[in-house]
Amino acid sequence: MNTVAVLTRPSTIEPERTIADLEETIAANEEELARVAAITSGKKGPGLRNLLDLIHAMDIDVDVKRQMTAACLHLIEIESASRRFNTELTESDVAFLSKLEQKHHGLNPRELKICLFIKLNYENVEVARMIGISTRGMESVRYRLHHKLGICVHDSIKGYMSKLAVA
Repeated sequence: MNTVAVLTRPSTIEPERTIADLEETIAANEEELARVAAITSGKKGPGLRNLLDLIHAMDIDVDVKRQMTAACLHLIEIESASRRFNTELTESDVAFLSKLEQKHHGLNPRELKICLFIKLNYENVEVARMIGISTRGMESVRYRLHHKLGICVHDSIKGYMSKLAVA
């Protein structure tokens, strides 16, 4: 029995199909990135203030309207605090910052942000990188914060922040 070996050129259809699939995947990823960028840049549609106005205009039960308004105002507070600190904040983060501001009126926004990062267990190196200073500069900031907050010499800022968050 004679067998004939047939040499064929690789099909050009396979690479073309692969390229088309990859281009389709890239296009889908670019669309997703654009969507995420729009969300994170603050373009979220009508916004919470407009929603609040719509709630006020609705003809519904007063108690329901009050609950909806309170929830909306709470979300507005979280959103504005997040924008102010250029960081996504949780409810507990906003509550912590509120307590800290009430107890220590003299803290500026940068110091508040640093206190939040300390509470969230960030290392000096990480915090320094995030706020754009050297590690040594961060140590100086912590030293000044220690005195500004009135923390005893033997207590840590991290411990103080943890106690304040729980209180």
